[in-house]
Amino acid sequence: MQGTTSVIKAVAAWLLAFMLTVAAAVVVIHFVNAKVYGPGQQISSYFEALQEGDGERALGLLSAKVPQSNAALLDGDALRAAAADLELIQIGEPRDAGDNRVDMDVTYTVGDEEARSTFRLARVEKDWFFFDRWSFVPSVLPTVTVTAPSQREAVLNGVQVALPEETTTFASFYPARVETSYESEFFAAPSETGVLTSPRETLSLTLATEATEALTDAVDAEVRGFLAGCTSARDRLAPPGCPFFHFTDNRVQPPIVWDIIQYPEVNIRSVSGKWVLSPLNGRARLTAEQTDLFSGARSPLEVEKDFSFAAQLSVGAGGVSVTPLID
Repeated sequence: MQGTTSVIKAVAAWLLAFMLTVAAAVVVIHFVNAKVYGPGQQISSYFEALQEGDGERALGLLSAKVPQSNAALLDGDALRAAAADLELIQIGEPRDAGDNRVDMDVTYTVGDEEARSTFRLARVEKDWFFFDRWSFVPSVLPTVTVTAPSQREAVLNGVQVALPEETTTFASFYPARVETSYESEFFAAPSETGVLTSPRETLSLTLATEATEALTDAVDAEVRGFLAGCTSARDRLAPPGCPFFHFTDNRVQPPIVWDIIQYPEVNIRSVSGKWVLSPLNGRARLTAEQTDLFSGARSPLEVEKDFSFAAQLSVGAGGVSVTPLID
């Protein structure tokens, strides 16, 4: 009888240990399934791919379609820059979305601003009969449009890109911070920045390009050089090819001297995608001696003349060229 009791106790202990082992295994499987194989792990992996600039991996994880666009933001330095100041704060708990799908809110900071994105994932199969496998529900990547009416290149997240059209579309992962700017010797545009947080979103950035001081100075030198040629044409009341002249009924004796007393102010602007000069307005002074044909009296001649002319501007690899257009 005592032997039977011992056997029963041993079996009971074994069964208890077995049940505890099974319970522990269930807990471990649940924990591993939630933390290692759960949908949140896919999101963490996706964020890591963005920060590493691994566009191929990020696109494979997200299962997203790339819209017809420029792909400059989808890999390498431009992608790393888009996620450089991206800091993950919290991956929320899954919310049932039906049909083996869940929605998960992700909170993060982009620079100094907090933002949130929602990702939808689907349970696709199981590994080792216990562990769920999750995949992002396919979506379409958002886009960034860069509008630059008067230039055909820009810097996008630190990478030089071509702008073949006035408005160029770039595909982008999300979340992402996108910055565009432009700077050259003669033209520059201050940076424009925006943040993408969801698929099918469009971020529009416009570059307000302006002429640099270097270009204004170069054009001013060209204009002054042209006017210097006009004032060097001595003893002419109407220097040929110049925007100022003086007609009189009196006889004018040499020396006839023209001076510029107010030089035109250079104003460069963009019109229909081309850089043009606003009308160039100035003032010239004529000094000479004149004789009245009726009385024969001689007197000094000094007269100031306002003038205005247009000019064609050309800026290229060879430098700056200004071509006066004189009627």
